[in-house]
Amino acid sequence: MWLIMKVFVLHFIGFLLLGGVLPANAQERRYKFVLRDAAYARLCTNKTILTINGQFPGPTIYATKGETVIVDVYNRANENITIHWYKHLYFK
Repeated sequence: MWLIMKVFVLHFIGFLLLGGVLPANAQERRYKFVLRDAAYARLCTNKTILTINGQFPGPTIYATKGETVIVDVYNRANENITIHWYKHLYFK
């Protein structure tokens, strides 16, 4: 009887410790990027640039450790594109 109780207590303690380490409810952040060509004038020269949601440069993605980030990209531009992701860490 004492051995069964000891095993049960050890399993319970292990469950409590792992429950504090594993992320129980990681959040999900979802972004929608719509890419479009836009007219741009600078120094008396007109160009067409690619904007994301009307912004150049594109918006910043914010996330914290453990979160899942999903980015839906809709290409409404005239050409195919490639998006490069850069990871910058900011600490408070």
